Amino acid sequence: MNSPATQTPTAVLVHGYLDDGAIWNSVRSVLDERSIPSIAFELAGMGTRASDQGPFTLARWADDLETVVRTTDGPVVLVGHSMGSQIAELVAARLADQVRSLVLVNPIPLAGTHLPPEQIAAFQAPDLGLDAQRAFRVSLATAFPAEENDRLAQVTLHVDPSTISDTATAWNNGHPDGQQPSKYNGSVTVLRGENDPFVTEEIVSAYVAPRFPGAATQTIAGAGHWAHAENPSAVAAVISAVVEEIASNPADGRPAKAWTSAFEQRTQDAFSAALSPNVRMEASALAKPVERKEHVEALMTAVSSVYERLEFVRTAQDGSRTYLEWEAAAFGGFQMKGITILTRDDEGLITEIAIHHRPIGAVVQINAKVGGPLVEAGLVPAEYFDFTEGK
Repeated sequence: MNSPATQTPTAVLVHGYLDDGAIWNSVRSVLDERSIPSIAFELAGMGTRASDQGPFTLARWADDLETVVRTTDGPVVLVGHSMGSQIAELVAARLADQVRSLVLVNPIPLAGTHLPPEQIAAFQAPDLGLDAQRAFRVSLATAFPAEENDRLAQVTLHVDPSTISDTATAWNNGHPDGQQPSKYNGSVTVLRGENDPFVTEEIVSAYVAPRFPGAATQTIAGAGHWAHAENPSAVAAVISAVVEEIASNPADGRPAKAWTSAFEQRTQDAFSAALSPNVRMEASALAKPVERKEHVEALMTAVSSVYERLEFVRTAQDGSRTYLEWEAAAFGGFQMKGITILTRDDEGLITEIAIHHRPIGAVVQINAKVGGPLVEAGLVPAEYFDFTEGK
């Protein structure tokens, strides 16, 4: 059996509004040829799950998808189309240890589209006639396969009108997490059909890609809103490349990216996603190593918040260790420099942290101005900041 470090990730594919899992069949055929395992997740209320009961919300679908990912053996690449991208991102943030990468195909922004009532009404209560359904997909596509269009038109007939209304409302309203940088710190690839009139290039560049530091964006030629159905070989090629990169270099790059992203977000969730449950931390500003994850999270969240400027200027890799050289300003312009050494496990999570500051004034100020409030708030024990001789 492959170890977690070498196991080929499973591509978990999430469809969008009024589609079903079978829309990924052409992509899955290519993945099968390349020995890449895949799962087509079906949303409650649609496709073979049309009889499922609500609520039909992004949070409910994310709960369902989270269960599937948790029961999938080994690492996962989550692939979401349109509304499915919103759901995939929510789950990736929850399961960052397992979800190694996100591929977003013609993604609706997590914050939603917020179409006005007169525009979203056409999606909440569409004409369910077969001709109307075919025309709907053709209007947003460049080369939607006719047989697939006919099949999906039939599939839509079995979806309850109230489910359709709730579904459109869900992706239009979006999720509050979409108003801030993504909580997911892994690699992200954004794909857009070059002729998509719904998820435009402007939407991707303004509302999707900026939320993921370092996200790669690609255009799928000859495709509109359903790039995975219109040009499945191109979409499958991107997914394959992502999977193969993870399989060949499963963990080396994760600590640095997760650590720097956590400093950009300055949230406990971001640091938590980067850390192993057994993380251990040493620092020149600490009197003894910190050996509880919750204490490391609280400490790093507080430290990151005091930096007025922080730049990671150099990175080096030596086996499981990552070396980050940085320069910063804090406490009203006080200039400091340092080196952070991160040691990862086979999953790419950080198991050991060593942080060295200079000059000595930086150590003194961090100890007093960060340690003091943390101790007073009961978030970190005083013993970590007490340099009294003999203790």
